[in-house]
Amino acid sequence: MQACSFTETHADAGLVWEGINLPRITPGIYQAVCVAWQGPQWVRAFQRWCLRLEFSLLEDGTLVSRFYNLGNNKLRKSHGRRSLFYKVWCLANGEPPCKGQRMPLGTFTEPGLIYTVRVADSIKNEQGEQKPRALVYSRVTDVLRIERR
Repeated sequence: MQACSFTETHADAGLVWEGINLPRITPGIYQAVCVAWQGPQWVRAFQRWCLRLEFSLLEDGTLVSRFYNLGNNKLRKSHGRRSLFYKVWCLANGEPPCKGQRMPLGTFTEPGLIYTVRVADSIKNEQGEQKPRALVYSRVTDVLRIERR
């Protein structure tokens, strides 16, 4: 039986972070534009569909995310009339969708839309427990208003 050994060949071997940046900023009300989205995708940790909208704050360009729950039925996403996603999509679109109408995510990033958003710290983990300080980040908790310019 041979003994296994591990030899580090690089001066500073390590992993490179490939995920999204989740900065921490002062909680408050900000104006922003929606610059991107990710998903919808099934998130195993939460056992639900999730959509992430990425906002750029007009103040300094900081990118802050808003996460939407689109249901926990793995076979299909849901976004009923009472959902937060539906509310914000309708505000961005300027009116509700007609029955059977597609709700394209590009609606959020249309030029001329200025969002007023509330930003707060994400302080709880997926079990509802307090996060360690090093894992706390800022997120958009509410879209208060959308104006067209």
